[in-house]
Amino acid sequence: MSTLDLLDDRFPHGTPDGYRHGCRTAACPALIPCRTVHTRYVGDYSFAKLIDAGTPLAEILERDEAARAESRQRDKIAAREERRAAVEATRPRRPKPTPKPKPARANTPKPPRMPKEAPAPAPTARPRPSTPRPRTHPGYQWLDKARSDAEKLPAELASAFSEALDGYEADLDRHVDELEQWRKDHRELRGQLRAAAETLKTATIAAGTGLSVGGVIERALQEATLRHQSAVDALADHDRPSPPARPRTPRLRTARAARTSQPRQLQPHGTNACRARGCDRPECIEAGREYHRQWMANRKAQSIPLEHHGTAYGYQLGCKDRDHCPAEISCADASLAEERRRRREAGIAPQAPRVPAEPIRQHVRQLMASGMTVLEIADQAQVSKTGVKILLYGRSGTRKGELPREIEAEKARRLLALQPTTAATKFARSA
Repeated sequence: MSTLDLLDDRFPHGTPDGYRHGCRTAACPALIPCRTVHTRYVGDYSFAKLIDAGTPLAEILERDEAARAESRQRDKIAAREERRAAVEATRPRRPKPTPKPKPARANTPKPPRMPKEAPAPAPTARPRPSTPRPRTHPGYQWLDKARSDAEKLPAELASAFSEALDGYEADLDRHVDELEQWRKDHRELRGQLRAAAETLKTATIAAGTGLSVGGVIERALQEATLRHQSAVDALADHDRPSPPARPRTPRLRTARAARTSQPRQLQPHGTNACRARGCDRPECIEAGREYHRQWMANRKAQSIPLEHHGTAYGYQLGCKDRDHCPAEISCADASLAEERRRRREAGIAPQAPRVPAEPIRQHVRQLMASGMTVLEIADQAQVSKTGVKILLYGRSGTRKGELPREIEAEKARRLLALQPTTAATKFARSA
């Protein structure tokens, strides 16, 4: 890719094709650089479907922004509900009104009541803050649940677990502060990246005008490119702080019944399990084949979702019949196209064009009838002797005697260039 391709309107910037044609720099004039589009195209199946359907890149970005806005709105609503529930939990309840004393019945002696025993003192609970601060991290919800579960544990386990929860709460408070600072720095870095992108876009447009004096615009473009790349690297290196590890809830150990070991029962002959162990008996081989047939029938019976038809993934799910695929492009053709694309990206050259081999085979037999040998035909046509033998007598090994149906077009052209009359003359002169 040359520098002129950056300013060529016909170059497919902002598409996976642009990346495949060589646009892999940060100075791509598209809304999103080609390398970013390629990375998302390979890893995001929904994004790849939209790109293949011809959806504009701006519309895809608008959809992503709408989805992010909806997610942020849901998070805000959930946080608001959590704060409201926390305030309701700490709000003191209204005392019940004292009931009015009922008038005593006249001339009705009551039996004396026995004195009640004094209630046992309740275990001292951990003092809770009077005015809890708003909690916006999911770890606080787990912390409240863990404290309620700690009350059901024995005293020795509850005290150790409460200390671990106190340490976790302190680490969680520090993590929330770090997370808030990280979000602030992240917003600043994104603002710097947007400013660098705007500067780079302006410098790219100015460089395309060709009105630079003394290389001023070229230097500005180079500086804008370096600033944009440094902003991208800074944003990529700005890692999100990880939350603290939660303490494990202690479990009460209960006595387990002693295990009684039983000898392993192997499946008899005539089953797929016996075939899987390597048994070569005829009944075991037939059982393995029957199991495979049932497994294939069950897989074919499972319906493939309609959105996966016409894709390479649909071929992997089992849609391998071109005639019965409901999509306009069958899953088998889509899988072949994806395999060709992968090989081209890996640098594997396409297969040479091929032609039917039967006319070439008849021509070589005419050459041999005129007096030429296989070695002379291969030498003059500049092809391999083995290839000529396979063309005439077939393959060897497990496919012994099978004649090839096609041959490379270049080899066929070289063999057809030899004429029987010319070959007979040369053979006579050499004799």
